[in-house]
Amino acid sequence: MTYETIKTSVDARGVAYLTLSRPEVHNAMNSLMWDEGRDAVQRFDRDGGVRAVVLAGDGPSFCSGGDLKYQLAQRDGARTRKVSEASKLALWLRELDTLSKPLIGRIHGPAYAGGLGLISVCDIAIGIDSSTFAITEARLGLIPAMISPYVISRIGAARARRMFLNGRSISAAEAVHYGLLDRAVAPAELDAAVEEEIELALRCAPGAVATIKRLIAYVDSHEFPDNFLYTVERIADMWDDAEAQEGLTSFVEKRKPAWVRPGKTNH
Repeated sequence: MTYETIKTSVDARGVAYLTLSRPEVHNAMNSLMWDEGRDAVQRFDRDGGVRAVVLAGDGPSFCSGGDLKYQLAQRDGARTRKVSEASKLALWLRELDTLSKPLIGRIHGPAYAGGLGLISVCDIAIGIDSSTFAITEARLGLIPAMISPYVISRIGAARARRMFLNGRSISAAEAVHYGLLDRAVAPAELDAAVEEEIELALRCAPGAVATIKRLIAYVDSHEFPDNFLYTVERIADMWDDAEAQEGLTSFVEKRKPAWVRPGKTNH
């Protein structure tokens, strides 16, 4: 499918790529990107052949946040339209966050403002060691509203205050320390590091991955009584599940499970 602000593809392994593609404005997000991004994520989520998704960007930056010209143009619109437009990013972030496939961020350059929201919804985010990151909204009299649930969940409230309230830029090493990035590598090593994460993801059963992502979200937002019931029910479901039976049987029979490609290890 052809888009104007993003690029998408799926390789023979079932690895999908969603690439922000407005390099002339450092991949600044606008209404069309949110619409196209949502369409792509929904397609990947529905496609049983997609095993993992890589979120990337074109040009020198990963994402500079929201397009400021687009944001200026919202000033004179009706309140209902403003809410509708803001909802697009909020919904895209939610759909990325709850995607049933592993979402791997290939963060090849700096990211600012809303770009940190995109990083924060990745299950795994790999960046380069020369990049910088900042939540810059307060410098312009803006607020990081839609991204705040995800960034705060990712780095914690105390570090969010440190970043949100003064627009301070952090290095890639600090981003790893904060938990924003999982790894920061030399630019020449980025693709290999992302590929390593892809291969790990492809070893895992797709149904189990989708269930585990829901499990993490549920357990993180509930207390023991609810978690007790939820988790024991999921184990009971698991013991009836054909995918789990295949995994257990393949282990006993010392063979690879059906979802592992020929030539790859099962360890």
